[in-house]
Amino acid sequence: MPLEGDLKSFNPPSLLQLISQERSTGVLRIKRKNEVVDIGFSEGLITGAFFERGDAVERLENYLVKSGYLKQNLFEMIREIYQETKRPIMNIILEDKYLSIEDVEKVIRFKIQEVIDEIFSWQEGEFKFEASSVIYPKSILKIRLKTESLIIEAARRYDEWPKIVKAIDSLDLVYKKVDRPELKLKLADDEERILSLIDGQRNVDDIVGISGLGKFYTYSCLYRLLSTGQVEVAFAKPIPKKLRPKREFSLKKVVTPVLAIIILAALLVEYLVGNQVSKQLSAAMPILPRESEIRDYRDYQTIFFYKHNRLPSLGEVRAIFDK
Repeated sequence: MPLEGDLKSFNPPSLLQLISQERSTGVLRIKRKNEVVDIGFSEGLITGAFFERGDAVERLENYLVKSGYLKQNLFEMIREIYQETKRPIMNIILEDKYLSIEDVEKVIRFKIQEVIDEIFSWQEGEFKFEASSVIYPKSILKIRLKTESLIIEAARRYDEWPKIVKAIDSLDLVYKKVDRPELKLKLADDEERILSLIDGQRNVDDIVGISGLGKFYTYSCLYRLLSTGQVEVAFAKPIPKKLRPKREFSLKKVVTPVLAIIILAALLVEYLVGNQVSKQLSAAMPILPRESEIRDYRDYQTIFFYKHNRLPSLGEVRAIFDK
């Protein structure tokens, strides 16, 4: 039986649990407006995830450069090898040992968890599970993550998230370090990394992009650093407009006012034309002997006008009504 439907009747956590329990193999696709998520499964275990918002798609190799795992000049050299040999870029990175499998798998786990986090609270959209499909058929990596663990982690993050974004309420915020010698706190490795990236110039969006920790962990570390007084807000640095999410174009918003204008224009034309015709008919209409026949004369003359594009003569009117 195919698994497809609407998120209003079957939410994402329930979908993931069902696929896991059934030990299914395939790709789950979820669509919401201009957002598309693909999650790959092998016997109920998650093998990969892909998130696309409009035209915005971030490839894994680009994220490895952005997060500092690969230096830009090294990546350019890898691209040259790709142009010459046509070997997949990720194959070059791993087979030629520019990065270890462990490093790449660590990043992939972060990205998969981020996708699960993203859809965890979705309440509208459509889904379809394509049995036996493979999300990355040419990948040499064999990622197998327990679905239940990802769901539990997403639920935990979902509970913590409101508290965190209340304190860090904008991607534009720029933090600076606070020199407090009296603080002798032992920082976790992730917190040390985030603290090292805070330079009074990078905003939250920049730090998320280069931390290599994913959005939630980056925010969590910033929250702990902020809560313990080791960083403070310096200023807000606006994100360039071209990097901001595009507002979704709604045809309905355009059609509705346009349709209303067309209808009003049509009514106005009908009123003006009808009024003009009535005036012409009234001017040409003879004094009728009986009040009850006025409507009959007027209806006939109106029909005659639209048929012949002229008013009927008195003789043509009398030929009908004086019989």
